Amino acid sequence: MLDPRQAELYRLWGDLRPLEGGAPPRSAFDPLDAPKALSTLVLAEVTGPDLTFRVVGTDMVEAWGYDYTGQRLRDIMSGEYHDFIRSLFDQTIETQRCVFSHSRFQWDRGRTLDTRRLMLPFARDAAPREIGFVLVSQVYDYSRTGPEKPLIASGEAVERFEIAREVLGAE
Repeated sequence: MLDPRQAELYRLWGDLRPLEGGAPPRSAFDPLDAPKALSTLVLAEVTGPDLTFRVVGTDMVEAWGYDYTGQRLRDIMSGEYHDFIRSLFDQTIETQRCVFSHSRFQWDRGRTLDTRRLMLPFARDAAPREIGFVLVSQVYDYSRTGPEKPLIASGEAVERFEIAREVLGAE
């Protein structure tokens, strides 16, 4: 289910998790502890009713065709796609657990692309029970199907097929 880089992040997140449950504090995570996953990462900060991308890995910049660091989710995506991605963030924040999503997207002329996302919640250092950040590792499977690069930022019509969604480590 998880890409090996995502499995490494999930194990690391579990090791950082407080004994009493909940999410680990953001300050406990050092991205250099998962060097193979660095390029797949997006760090989103919960900023009021929205999310702001604080870090965007190089694989994501290449895939999206733009570095969205400093941008808000609602300014990057709209419509059904925004609602789907926002629902993944919301589920991660509300459950304070990692969420895995495997989706297939269909772009123009029927081409498809698989992607797997692992969403990991982190608490604010000053408010340990409040999720302040979500770390996302997103990997694309270019070998199976699809265009040379996804066209998320292009404004073209995108259809999404959710293959799997799971809250990991649910008690």
